[in-house]
Amino acid sequence: MSSKSYHHGDLRTAMIEKGIEIINERGVDSLSLRKLAAACGVSHAAPYSHFASKDELYLAIEKHITDKFAAVLKESVKDIEETPEGLLRMGRAYVMFFAKNPEYFKFIFSRSKISAGVGYTYEPYDFYKGFMGKVLEDINYPKELWRKAFLAHWAMIHGLAAIVVMSNMGGIPELEEMVADILSNNYLIRG
Repeated sequence: MSSKSYHHGDLRTAMIEKGIEIINERGVDSLSLRKLAAACGVSHAAPYSHFASKDELYLAIEKHITDKFAAVLKESVKDIEETPEGLLRMGRAYVMFFAKNPEYFKFIFSRSKISAGVGYTYEPYDFYKGFMGKVLEDINYPKELWRKAFLAHWAMIHGLAAIVVMSNMGGIPELEEMVADILSNNYLIRG
């Protein structure tokens, strides 16, 4: 872990990012606001101006990652209709987001209560599912198979992201091209 001190800019974001690093390296029990302050090179009271407690910091970390993840998915399809090509773009964006931010993947999927269950809501998941639902409707995919199609497609992109993160493949220059090729050649929905 870097011991670089914090000097200027957005202290709240710097503490969130440092909190993710500490949790991923040492576990959630090793994080305290006092240790976070030391890691950021600020006074032990500084974190309390942004987070009332460790639990509040933890929730801020989840929200920080979720917001960034949702923004990347939305940006990937901002200029395209709900089409199979849009799903391909979104899948590629999903994998590459975590390839570039493996610490986010480790945090959000191993420490949060993320679920693909009925009645569950998670902004990136909801956006992805809604986009795919429009694609399925537009190509007249049998409604009774929507859930299976969604889970199969999500499993493929999430699985690729997990492999990329586990294998430290994020530094491979041709990774994005390889991911696009895998997704398009194994594309589960053809319009």
